[in-house]
Amino acid sequence: MTKSERLLKAYLKTIYLRIVEDCVGTVAVSGQLVLLLTFIFCLSAPAQSNQGADYTRNSQPPLFTYQELVTLGAKDPVDPALADKLQTLLTTPFVNNEAYFAGTRPLRPDLDGMGPSLRLVQWNIERGVELDDIKLLMTDKQGFLAKAHSAVPIDKDTQKPTDPELIAQIDLLQSADVIVLNELDWGMKRSDYHAVVKELADALKMNWSYGVEFIEVDPKVLGLQSFANVKNKAERKELEDLYSVDKDRVLGLHGTAILSRYPLRDVKLVPFKYQAYDWYNGEKKYGTVEAGKRKGASLLFGEEIVRELRRGGRTNLIATLDVPELPEKQVTIIATHIENRTTPKNRVKQADELLEGIRPIRNPLIIAGDMNTTGTDGSVTSIKSEVLKKLNDPGFWATEGIKYATGVGFIMSATTLGFKAAKFQGDPTSSGVPLLAPNPEQGFFKEMDKYRFDDGTQLDFRGDAELSVNKRDGTLGNSNERAAKGFVTTFALPRTLGAKGKFKLDWIFVKGYLKEDSKAADSYRFAPGFARTMNEANNALEEPLSDHAAIGVDLPLVQPALPAAKK
Repeated sequence: MTKSERLLKAYLKTIYLRIVEDCVGTVAVSGQLVLLLTFIFCLSAPAQSNQGADYTRNSQPPLFTYQELVTLGAKDPVDPALADKLQTLLTTPFVNNEAYFAGTRPLRPDLDGMGPSLRLVQWNIERGVELDDIKLLMTDKQGFLAKAHSAVPIDKDTQKPTDPELIAQIDLLQSADVIVLNELDWGMKRSDYHAVVKELADALKMNWSYGVEFIEVDPKVLGLQSFANVKNKAERKELEDLYSVDKDRVLGLHGTAILSRYPLRDVKLVPFKYQAYDWYNGEKKYGTVEAGKRKGASLLFGEEIVRELRRGGRTNLIATLDVPELPEKQVTIIATHIENRTTPKNRVKQADELLEGIRPIRNPLIIAGDMNTTGTDGSVTSIKSEVLKKLNDPGFWATEGIKYATGVGFIMSATTLGFKAAKFQGDPTSSGVPLLAPNPEQGFFKEMDKYRFDDGTQLDFRGDAELSVNKRDGTLGNSNERAAKGFVTTFALPRTLGAKGKFKLDWIFVKGYLKEDSKAADSYRFAPGFARTMNEANNALEEPLSDHAAIGVDLPLVQPALPAAKK
């Protein structure tokens, strides 16, 4: 409000009070006077929230019909009108702030020593297949605990969580004001055709936005797979029933979401320009080497790695929250999903692109999502690509030379494999050993750590024992829970041979007010703290809720009164 507007309001209010005084004792007041009084009162009344009118109540892009999905799966390229509709769906977010208009407001949990905080959770929920139990976890503590106490985990190696830890994780999940979710289906048979983001947001009474990452158009997903070559009639009928679909309910959407008790504004859906894998042509054209690789993986991991014919690619869902406690009054949330079917070097390219895109943002921001930091090359392979990969890799020839020269090839390979399995899966940020065991994922974190935004701030890589749930320090320990060695892993894939494969794939990165001087007085405002990984909550029932565990962090909205902040 300008100074002249404030003076006008004060003047009108004075007139209003004088009129009221003059009218005291009068039995009747004319209709014109009532209107005048009402008009003046409205002008002079304290301003209400100036935000609500700017929030989108409900909007979404047009969706595909079943026949359009079939065309997208069968034809390339498609006609211009369908291509434009596809582009619109992949670049236009769904936005819904109905919860705000119904009265939802942030909880701002108040932690001892930190004050009111923004609590954020990130979770890859594996399509939302276990949506009912996820909703139970997020809305009914006693109901979930009762179900957990009666559950018998299928995996005999999974220990039942202790009540105090499980309760702490449930409390964190239920009190989060912002939830970033990866891998949410909408209109897919595998998740019972649920609109996962909408149903979960309705249960939690939260605002939400959704960005389509992929439109699933594989013949199996659309019920078009032929099983004519299956000679056994009973088996053929079973497969046909398994892959049949309700054509009126199939929408084929798979994507990323932000749920928030803060209303969402300026929501954008920004696909990566650099797509490290073509999920349409790449899945159509892979050959015998990749087929053998996937077959071997299914035997090793006990899980079929199926073809996934898709339109779209990895993307970023970006939204602004109005947070009045902060100097800039805003926080930006970036929900991302980095490619898995590629090399670590290509994941660095996507990270660089993401950072460059958000460089100008001067208010605090949070990057959260599944970043697929496996430390391995997940590229779809062929005989030609495998040969070329070796020919163009100097490290391969140097390593082979050492093996042949020393005669310890087998021992060296075994040592390398063991070192990588023990170290990099749980800590992809760690330094490797050149030639023997380089860490291919380390470059991803180096890029993140060295990056500087236009306002001179940086991502917070600090690790203070005082800001840890388990009193551990170390790189990124404030924003991602550390274990005795490395980080608490977020992804577990059971193997039919050997131990579980456990990886730290999911991350939270925070840009607050940290600049070069990490000890500056205000550098701990909006600094991450008390990061927690919710493996116990994820595995509390007979079936895991997802193949990923949720992670959470607290961000103080004012300068916290913590020992770390006073150093």
